[in-house]
Amino acid sequence: MGSEFNIKNLLLVKRKRDEIEETDEMRQWLERFKEEREFDGIKPSTIHNDLARLRVFLDFCYNRLGKSPDKLQTHDFVKFFNYLEVERKLSKNTQKRYYDLLKVFYRVLRMYPVIKGFVEESKDRKRFSRIEVKHYDPVDDRMLNLILERIIGSNSRVSIRNALIVRMLWDTGCRISEILNLKYRDCDFDSGVFRITDTKTHEERKVVCSEATLEALKWYVQFNVRQGPDDYIFQKQNGDKLSRDTITKVFNRVVKELKKEGKIPQNRRIVIHSLRHGRCVDLLEKGIPVDIVKEYLGHKTLDTTLFYSHSKERTEKLLKTIKKIL
Repeated sequence: MGSEFNIKNLLLVKRKRDEIEETDEMRQWLERFKEEREFDGIKPSTIHNDLARLRVFLDFCYNRLGKSPDKLQTHDFVKFFNYLEVERKLSKNTQKRYYDLLKVFYRVLRMYPVIKGFVEESKDRKRFSRIEVKHYDPVDDRMLNLILERIIGSNSRVSIRNALIVRMLWDTGCRISEILNLKYRDCDFDSGVFRITDTKTHEERKVVCSEATLEALKWYVQFNVRQGPDDYIFQKQNGDKLSRDTITKVFNRVVKELKKEGKIPQNRRIVIHSLRHGRCVDLLEKGIPVDIVKEYLGHKTLDTTLFYSHSKERTEKLLKTIKKIL
């Protein structure tokens, strides 16, 4: 049988989580939270994800505890996180997301004293501080070329489009959403300067690409179905906006193939965001000041940029450089 046919997955009984029925009381809390977050300028996708988790919490409050969220005691929060652990079987990292969300929920709805005791107790007992934050490995130029060569493959327009997106991610250091949101009006095809508007930090910035990438991009866009100022640069064949899943799946498939062939080490954690990490490390290695790198990549704080300045790969290269001058 082929690997795509997994009899075990078909026969094992899959446990279904209880479906959440949204009541009028829950809906009122959700709407209040949504209004506050929209007023704060939070991205719709972030609000959508937060509301999904908040439904789980509100359902637990009303259907398990028989209380509204403004009437909870410290131990009620302990019960909720035990529920996430035991019944919903959520990872520690996902539980941390719920913890961070609840702090925001009670703060923006001006009820922080309700959760304050649980937060202080959690800090004292280090409930969430020991959760390991997993970081991805950066891509370097050698690995980038392996990935690009494999993506280009058949030399079809779709393959070239996908490879061009990967190269743009490398050149600009942008997030995948920022590149896919690029419109014609954001691009200066003469200078190779691009205006990034829909950013995580809500601050507009400009990025650039290499001359070679710009030449390839100008060739690619001339065949786009839609070419108006408000049309996206990277499109499906029918002119619609390209989804991030399309590129992510292509990238992950290629990385998996290259690992299987031994061209990328198995222990390297390479994802599409590794291109952004790699660009940061590369700029720092080439002597670009850390504050300039921070602004170019659109990091919210200098701490984020400094994390890459202390990456293992960069440290090892610096040691070799120091040894040469001793």
